[in-house]
Amino acid sequence: MKKSFLLLMSFCFINSILAQETPNSINVNGAYEYEIEPTYTSSMIVSLNNVYYDTQTVSLEELIKTYKDKLGQAGLDVSKLKNDPLSYALMGYEKDGVILTFTTDSLEEMQNFLLVRALGVSRSETSMKATLTDSQMADYAQRAYENAKQKAEAIAKKIGRSIGKAVYISDGNNQEINESLYYGNTLKKRTYFLDASFELL
Repeated sequence: MKKSFLLLMSFCFINSILAQETPNSINVNGAYEYEIEPTYTSSMIVSLNNVYYDTQTVSLEELIKTYKDKLGQAGLDVSKLKNDPLSYALMGYEKDGVILTFTTDSLEEMQNFLLVRALGVSRSETSMKATLTDSQMADYAQRAYENAKQKAEAIAKKIGRSIGKAVYISDGNNQEINESLYYGNTLKKRTYFLDASFELL
């Protein structure tokens, strides 16, 4: 009994210390909307696997040449095409083929690229990629923090309180943004989120 009483007293003492060290706080999230400058990449599979049986006399080289000619006719720069034979080999197709990737900073140019059709060519994937600089992330974090602080001040005021210093900040944003365009999401606006806790006075 005495031992249990001592344990209870110790528990209460520890909680009392923690309560003194951890002030009442208010937890909020801040947000800041910004715009990215993405790079678009699309991969096309050029393969004899995609050719019907009645045209099996065509070679892989002819398929590639015909495709490049059509891209050129559409006003596209074929020098932007990169050959990726390893990725094609990893797909395990039975017949010869390659994966050609096209990269551009122009959404309009990417849309034109995707409209070009040719024998033996099928789409693999299309993605959008952007990288934030350290300076951009610091700026967006500051703006998101200011938004969080404004929220905390508004909430505290509603209940007759005020806020003190920030006691916790969490930033889980990624420096690299890499998204598939499978669902046609080409919006350039993104939101920078930040969680913060402030002393509640």
